[in-house]
Amino acid sequence: MATGILKVTGSDPAANTEFSVTVPDGVFYRLIAVTVSLVQGATQTPQPALVVDDGVDTLFESFGATAAQAVSTTCRYTWGVGLPISGLVGATTAVHAVAGIPDRLVLGPGYRVRSNTTGIGANSNYGAPVLFVVRFDVVSKAVR
Repeated sequence: MATGILKVTGSDPAANTEFSVTVPDGVFYRLIAVTVSLVQGATQTPQPALVVDDGVDTLFESFGATAAQAVSTTCRYTWGVGLPISGLVGATTAVHAVAGIPDRLVLGPGYRVRSNTTGIGANSNYGAPVLFVVRFDVVSKAVR
């Protein structure tokens, strides 16, 4: 049975750590959008990519912007169905970037939505990622 659009909030990882959200047992997610904030200190210039995998093999990957994030900035990265990839727009603590994900991307139990960030370092700190999904519960029927 499908739900409406749900908000799934992942955990807030420590600095210099990628974010990851795993689809729980017994459900499927149709991914609509992912949004996360990345605070960058004075030294690294990270360039995040969103990765969807089955726990082993990569199913989909998309950079969050056309360029790396500048030092001493905070950027809100948003990936969504039908969005084009953008450059970084804004300054200091109000930078934004968008990128696309495929329509009808359905993830099974154990699949992960995670980051893979070129240039991540001690001064790179993700906030808690937020996924917008349609959730489908697995319904098993007993065989008679």
